[in-house]
Amino acid sequence: MSIPMKRLFFSLTVSLLVLAGCSLGVSKYNDAVLDGISHLNTDEPEKALEDFNRAIKIDPKRADGYLGRGNSLNTLGKYREALEDYHRVIEIEPDLGNAYINRAIAYSHLKEYKKAIADYEKGLELDPKIDNKPSFFKRLFSNEPNVEKGIRKHLEFLKQRVKDQEG
Repeated sequence: MSIPMKRLFFSLTVSLLVLAGCSLGVSKYNDAVLDGISHLNTDEPEKALEDFNRAIKIDPKRADGYLGRGNSLNTLGKYREALEDYHRVIEIEPDLGNAYINRAIAYSHLKEYKKAIADYEKGLELDPKIDNKPSFFKRLFSNEPNVEKGIRKHLEFLKQRVKDQEG
């Protein structure tokens, strides 16, 4: 194939992919969220934060942008800021178990154990299988060394912490 023919073929292929993407409803918002998820998965929370900020700017009424930004902030150790986003997610989608679980993680890091316990319980009530999802194990806790990880296990750990503090 000649060089001009290759260029024409490449241009047509790109055009078809762009048109196919448009017809499938791929939006700039979804692109921003997917970019953010990708950056979080490759341990680039700063870049993920930029992506989720972009998504929120495009559509501030959707929960997944706030959830992603909250997760990015949680990863960066900015727990108070993450809480604001998790509160917003729960306002938008009050039945999203993942939002409660992630908010509980932030509360746990801030040593607000009673709030963390309430959110873990709510998240497990809304999505009882959430503890079994493989992605959960990637983001667990620094305040529980050398024990089996998992939401239910950490919930029991926090309940014991509260009991010890009160007793």
